[in-house]
Amino acid sequence: MSFSTPKGWEKDSEKLYIHSTGVRVQLMSYRQKEGWYLVPIDLDTPVMEFEPTPEGRAKAFEIFASGVLDTKPKRKKVETPEAKKKKAAAAAAKAKEEGEAEAEEEDGDDEKEEKEDEGDD
Repeated sequence: MSFSTPKGWEKDSEKLYIHSTGVRVQLMSYRQKEGWYLVPIDLDTPVMEFEPTPEGRAKAFEIFASGVLDTKPKRKKVETPEAKKKKAAAAAAKAKEEGEAEAEEEDGDDEKEEKEDEGDD
C-alpha cells in the first residue's frame, strides 16, 4: 500500500508529519504506549492515539481531516478606541492620585522639619 502525504502536511521523517497549522501526526511512545498520535498545538486539547500501523497513520490523517481539532489560532481581544481612551484616562487619574499622595507626604515632612527646627531655638 502506497502512502502519500495529504495536502497541507509536510513529511519530516517516516515517523513525523507536520501540518501547516503546527499539528503533528507522529509515531512515538506516549505514556508507555507505542502508536501514531495526533498531537494538537493547543496544550489543553488531548492527544489522540492510533494503532502503530500504516492503517493507524491513515486513520490519524482521516480524523484530522474530519475537523475534530480546532486549528485556528486563538485571537486576542481587540481593544476599541473608546476602551483605549478609558484605559488611558484611568491610568492618568491613578498617576495624578499618586502624585498628590507624594506631594502630601512631602508637605508632611516639611511641617515636621519646621517643628523640629522650632524646638531647637
